Amino acid sequence: MCQQIPVHRPGVVLCVEVYDNRLTGQKNQELLVLGTQRLSALRDNIYCSTNQLMQAAGQYDPSGYFLIEDLFLNDMRDPLAVDYSKPIREWLGNCQEEAKEKWEFIVSGEIKKHRRLLGNLTSTNLPQFKAIDMHKTCFCDLRFRLGSGYLYCHQGNCKHIVVIRDMRLLHPEDDQNEDAYPIVTFQLRRRRRKCSVCKIKLSVMMTVDDKWAGKNPCYFCKDCYYLLHYKEDNSLLYDDFSVYDLESCWPMSACMDKVQHRTPDV
Repeated sequence: MCQQIPVHRPGVVLCVEVYDNRLTGQKNQELLVLGTQRLSALRDNIYCSTNQLMQAAGQYDPSGYFLIEDLFLNDMRDPLAVDYSKPIREWLGNCQEEAKEKWEFIVSGEIKKHRRLLGNLTSTNLPQFKAIDMHKTCFCDLRFRLGSGYLYCHQGNCKHIVVIRDMRLLHPEDDQNEDAYPIVTFQLRRRRRKCSVCKIKLSVMMTVDDKWAGKNPCYFCKDCYYLLHYKEDNSLLYDDFSVYDLESCWPMSACMDKVQHRTPDV
């Protein structure tokens, strides 16, 4: 339960959009953050299933950064966190000619997907990138351009595009409790169901009349399906159920024919 902490007036509210870098134009989230909030508060409220997957695998990495203009904002709150930006900055320092050439190539518009993120940037000078801690930096401390795409990287190489879409003064009808922010105003609802067993990965198989399943129908990711239905020698434990391959017949309305039981890929 959040505390009642009045927002300092006049307050500034930012509308931040988070996009999935793997799906062009796919917005995952939209949040309202206060100008006085730390960048770490935004990071803590960005949802990405990769975090759950890495936790389940025992490989969760607390490191991460935002790249906003010429600043790498690293999350160093956890003692196990590492500075993701260090090898990048070292490369920029050691390979200046190559870095400058790549930067000019991007700014010239040759790489269109990168050019879109730069907006109306016209300077061909390679920025002097710096690294600071996100948990010590507020949004009001930053220089940024509305509508430009910035990078959020976590879990090694899971990347998202972050766009500060709008900036305005706090309105009397806005939530006046500082502790309520960031406020998620949009969260993408995936059409695909998650696995009924691990509840982390997306389902790729659906079974009907499966006697060992907890639900009917029951949805499985690939790992859970083969783990629960096959022996170590890749033979079926039982076959008196129907199974459907959701990847080959999505959406579900098109999934009409039962697929043959098959051995898992080795």
